[in-house]
Amino acid sequence: MKSNKNSNSHEKISASASSSRIQFSPRGDAFKHPVQHFDVAKVHTVSEALEAFNATSFQSRMLGRCYKIWLHMLNDPDRPIIFFGLSGAMIAGGMRRLLRDLIAFHAIDVLVSTGANLSHDLYESLGGRHYMAHHHIDDPTLRSMRIDRVYDTYADDVMFTKADEFVEKFSESLEPRSYSSREFFQLMGQRINDEYGILATAAREHLPIFCPALADSSVGMALTVYRNDQLDQGRPPMVYDPMLDNLEIMSLKRRWQKSGVVFIGGGTPKNYIQQVIPMAEIAGMPVPPHSYAIQVTTDDAKFGGLSGCELPESQSWGKLDPKAEQCTVHVDATIGLPLLFTGVMEHYDEWKSRGRLNHNWGESLEAPALRKTGKVSA
Repeated sequence: MKSNKNSNSHEKISASASSSRIQFSPRGDAFKHPVQHFDVAKVHTVSEALEAFNATSFQSRMLGRCYKIWLHMLNDPDRPIIFFGLSGAMIAGGMRRLLRDLIAFHAIDVLVSTGANLSHDLYESLGGRHYMAHHHIDDPTLRSMRIDRVYDTYADDVMFTKADEFVEKFSESLEPRSYSSREFFQLMGQRINDEYGILATAAREHLPIFCPALADSSVGMALTVYRNDQLDQGRPPMVYDPMLDNLEIMSLKRRWQKSGVVFIGGGTPKNYIQQVIPMAEIAGMPVPPHSYAIQVTTDDAKFGGLSGCELPESQSWGKLDPKAEQCTVHVDATIGLPLLFTGVMEHYDEWKSRGRLNHNWGESLEAPALRKTGKVSA
């Protein structure tokens, strides 16, 4: 990598400094790495700015570290599987095309998302748009006009109703059996004709999408209506089985072993990715903890919530390797993520050969088979 040529020793400190408390002796050790003041005359690309941030302070340095760690993941010759946890209103926030490109260019291998982000992606695939607005507005008036607000952004509630109807009709077309959210969204994505949709692109690229809190979304509400209608008419419904998700995501970790994680915000997607390691352990199928981790969040650890939880805390649970390269940057994800991904894409020629992982979804995903063979076919 361009960034590796002259800064190996500093890079190691940058990648691992936040993983433990630094102790130094003698006193002079504290003065080995002076802050380098940002020089705009020497910066011509986003990646060069992120490189320069590594020698500044505060959250710019953390952003620079996250950038380097993501590049390390992508260039690792062991080809780790990269799990991407997505929370927050990122589609309404204008990040849909970026998220689609993460999938299309294979910068990630597994997407674990809130149901809301997938619902908003479907809404746009079916013709809905998000509109710039103002956060000081009379919300009851918006309600009377069927306009939904996400802070300073509007959406069309009428179009969300059409998206709900799409989910109901799609579900009616499925064989009445159990489905993981991964299979459900893969099949749905195959029905969507949208070059820039997240669901559609993931289906084309065979990238698995998991939605562990599917019930907590517009898609989940539509599935509730579908299920109730099917039962009222005496027909067996298709059933979303979240335990199938657990088996499937665990099988991915079992198959590919080495892994890295990228967390946008926290919430259910973050913990769902983290819990793969202890879940495999209690199932008698131990897997190694994550080797890389970066987190973009605005939450604070001191209040005890998961979204602000510091990454080293997960080492106490066995979820993150004690020697992992890890870093958290406290910045709005609609600022931090575009900068990180743009910087990473400026080095695309270096890591594009990693390609995508291929998965066979079938009986080998069942826990007894995993326990017996110790691996999943791919």
